[in-house]
Amino acid sequence: MIKGILFDAADVFYERFESTSAFATRLLEQLGFAARVSEQDLARQNELHLRATDGHLTHEAYWDEFLQMRGVTDPAQRKILSKRVAEQANNVIAIPGGRAAMSGLKQRGFVLGIVTDTIYPVEWKMNWLATVGVAEFIDLVSCSSVLGAHKPNPEIYLDALRQARLSPGEAAFVGHDAKELKGARRVGMKTVAVNHPADVQADYCARSLEDLLNVPIFKRHSRSQFCHAERSEASR
Repeated sequence: MIKGILFDAADVFYERFESTSAFATRLLEQLGFAARVSEQDLARQNELHLRATDGHLTHEAYWDEFLQMRGVTDPAQRKILSKRVAEQANNVIAIPGGRAAMSGLKQRGFVLGIVTDTIYPVEWKMNWLATVGVAEFIDLVSCSSVLGAHKPNPEIYLDALRQARLSPGEAAFVGHDAKELKGARRVGMKTVAVNHPADVQADYCARSLEDLLNVPIFKRHSRSQFCHAERSEASR
C-alpha cells in the first residue's frame, strides 16, 4: 500500500521562462563575449556542474568558472553577472495544478516529499516551492547539494524514504525525467510520470498535476476514510 509520494521539483511544480544556462549564454552574447566553448571546456563545465549538484562546489564558484570559460576576465564583472544569473534562477513560474494536487493528496493522508537535484542551497529550493504554493504540504526534502548524491543514484531516493520511515514498496516517485523515473523504479518504488516527454516509461502517467488525484494508487483513501475504517473495526 502506498503511504508516501516523493516528487521531483523543477518541471513538475515550477519552470522558468528561460533556463539559467540559456539566460547566461544570451547575456554574454549581448555583451560581446563568447557564447560557445570548446568540447574540452564543455566537458569541464559539465564536470563542475555535477560537483556543484553534489554540494562539492558552490553555485557562485560554478558560475564564476562558467563565465571565465567564456572570456569574462574581470572578477568584478563576473560577480555582477553571477548575481544576474541568480536572479534568473529565483524567477520561477508555477506549473498549473500543483497546489490543488498537493492539497488533495495531503487530505488523503499521504506523506509528501521532494527529491531534488540542484546546485543551489536547499533554502532556495523551498522558497521556489513556496512561491508556487506547494511548500506548506511538504513533509521532507532530500536535496542533492546537501546529501552529496543526485538522481538516479539510489542513495537520494533511499534518503527520502528513511526520512519518511517508509519502505520502497510503500512509496511512489512522481517525475518527468526518464533516468530519474528508472532510478526510482530500480529502488523498488512505483513511478508516476507527469509533464513528461512522449517516450517516458512509468507505472502510471498523469495528464496534469491535478490528474495525479486520479492515479489509481493515489485514490484509495482520505483521512476521514481512515477514521471511518478504524471506527468500523472497533465496533465489530
